[in-house]
Amino acid sequence: MNFLLTNDDGIDAPGMNALAEAMAALGEITIVAPDRPFSGCSHQATTQDLIRVEKRGAGRFAVSGSPADCVRLGLLHFAEDADWVLSGVNDGGNLGVDVYLSGTVAAAREAALFGRPAMALSQYRRGDGIDWRRAGDAARHVFSQLLEHSLSPGAFWNVNFPHWDVAHENGEASSQSIVFAELDLNPLPVAYDVQDDGYLFRSDYHNRPRKDGSDVDVCFRGRTAVTEIHPAGVARPTWH
Repeated sequence: MNFLLTNDDGIDAPGMNALAEAMAALGEITIVAPDRPFSGCSHQATTQDLIRVEKRGAGRFAVSGSPADCVRLGLLHFAEDADWVLSGVNDGGNLGVDVYLSGTVAAAREAALFGRPAMALSQYRRGDGIDWRRAGDAARHVFSQLLEHSLSPGAFWNVNFPHWDVAHENGEASSQSIVFAELDLNPLPVAYDVQDDGYLFRSDYHNRPRKDGSDVDVCFRGRTAVTEIHPAGVARPTWH
């Protein structure tokens, strides 16, 4: 099996290294990822400026563009035979309406638009520190599980791993325990601090409103949330 890997945290991010190491056990890896962080860039694509690519070793390419750019270049020039496109593992959750802001998710969406099966993988965190080896292992296990479930035409998977301390407290410490959940469309708790020269964004991400059984609720309660998403923006739970 051939994999195209990308992310929005940059090619040198620990989540990328963890994903590449874990997925190498299942097939051939090609990494085409931004040369710097692009978090929160959504589905930005470069159409006017020159995109530069630097080869950083066998099957490893750093791109001066967005995650969507990386997927386009990867599938057209560097990993044309990719069976799957995997984006992540992101440093932080991409839950609910985050999917409309996330470069990680946009990369998987771009792959789906190309007709390739794809998966966005994110590690929700509370406080400092992520066990990246565990996140990589969880990615490999969840990928293997999802191979047993069919994606709707044109759809992709959005996967969010829980903060593992919460999972342990709730008796859900297994990185292989997944829940298919709908996308939570509650808005983020957005606020701004008024300052002399402008407005500074504030948000209490961890206390965001959530619907029972939604992807936000599942992940915050300590289980891995899996959602099938369609590029048109319609998401539904997957029960098959």
